[in-house]
Amino acid sequence: MLATLNLLAFAIHTVCDCLEQLWIDARTAKRARARFFEHIRTITAYLVFPDWATLMQTLIDSRPPPNIAAQVAQR
Repeated sequence: MLATLNLLAFAIHTVCDCLEQLWIDARTAKRARARFFEHIRTITAYLVFPDWATLMQTLIDSRPPPNIAAQVAQR
């Protein structure tokens, strides 16, 4: 079962590497694949993003969008 999930994750990452421009730009901005996933894991532990594009744009720009800044101010 674990091997199947690992292969499925590899396939999804490969498709995103080929087809999803925001994914490609975010991976390029963070350089290494491990660092990219580390950033995703860290940032999603503290913030809730309204959509995929906002999350990827935040990783590319390395700064939170304005609507997320308001969310942080509420804490």
